[in-house]
Amino acid sequence: MRIVGAKVRSVALGLSGLGLAVTACSGGARDCRETRTCPVPVGYIDAGSFDDWWSAGAAGEVSTSAEGAATPGTSAEGGDGGAGGAYSALRERPNIVGLSPANGAVGLPRDTRIVMTFDRPVNTTAVEAAYVSADLPRTALTFSWNDAANQLTLIPNRPLSYGGGSAAPDGRAEFAPITYHYGFDAIELDADGQQLPAVRFSFSTLREISLELLADPRRTGNWTDGEGEGIHNCLRQAQPPYTPTVCVGDDSNNVRYTGFISFDLSPLPEQIVEISSAHLLCAVVAHGAPEALGPSLLEHVAFGELDDSASAALAERSLGPFLGGAALSEGARFELVEDVTSAVAIDYQSRAPGASSTQYRLSFAKTVSNGAWDDVELATSSLRLALVYLSP
Repeated sequence: MRIVGAKVRSVALGLSGLGLAVTACSGGARDCRETRTCPVPVGYIDAGSFDDWWSAGAAGEVSTSAEGAATPGTSAEGGDGGAGGAYSALRERPNIVGLSPANGAVGLPRDTRIVMTFDRPVNTTAVEAAYVSADLPRTALTFSWNDAANQLTLIPNRPLSYGGGSAAPDGRAEFAPITYHYGFDAIELDADGQQLPAVRFSFSTLREISLELLADPRRTGNWTDGEGEGIHNCLRQAQPPYTPTVCVGDDSNNVRYTGFISFDLSPLPEQIVEISSAHLLCAVVAHGAPEALGPSLLEHVAFGELDDSASAALAERSLGPFLGGAALSEGARFELVEDVTSAVAIDYQSRAPGASSTQYRLSFAKTVSNGAWDDVELATSSLRLALVYLSP
């Protein structure tokens, strides 16, 4: 068998060293060959001085012929039969076989990382030098490679940004997401001008939307445990025009007033990824000595109509006190701010068509027989649910 070229001779020796058969032919049997699929021995590839994307060690199909040409996936016949053909075939372009997030992906979180996988080891320095992006510049990223040099992870040095803004009262939020574009410029692979073409990718992050919902007037008010009174009936010396209030406490007849607040969640979109925050907000006025009524309690509840059944409904969960134990002067005013994020998230996930709401009950532990009103009044017109949510 005649071997042409030092490089090919090295490959043939390498194959022999790996225990692979090399067919020897004699006489006129010049077209016999034997094909094996195997890793190309790293030590026998002359990578030259070119700035390749990838380093030696790719897998390939090696053919050997009677003429001695040994090349991955080719034979000497129809080629140059020498080291140049072997070298050219060993220098196939690397391919990107995995990309996360996928090109064009939408609705991604702040902590997204880009993971790119190649089908063979690559020249990491060349890849990093080819990276280009105005949205995610090289200085904003950490480049991390695996030991095999075939997987690159781009880690943003700070959280990505969200698009968004304040939604309209009906829930409309026509805000474009922020799209990040990135890619790699073309790289010269050899002296003949062979290139890995430029590639470009993109993805979009979530939108962060804020929305304020007003209280549902049909199921917001108060109920008593002794006189069967209903919505907005605790105003004293009311003179129109007036703003209805939700009373929590007791009256001069020692009748307990329990407050109820409901919000309709139907303006929320169907594709919310996360309820980031939800706060119950309201302007409050104190009368008498509400601190004498014992601990206050805010509960997450579910009820149909505002009646005795609402008072008797089992609490879904306790959200803690809504008022501290400090004494309040007559007519003291303050803003109620209660975190109800977990309750709203649960109600959103379990919502049903036509019955989408989140509801709350406010009460004190006891009443006081002092012939006076001791309560807090929540102005219904100021009741609102302030939401921040993430959506694609």
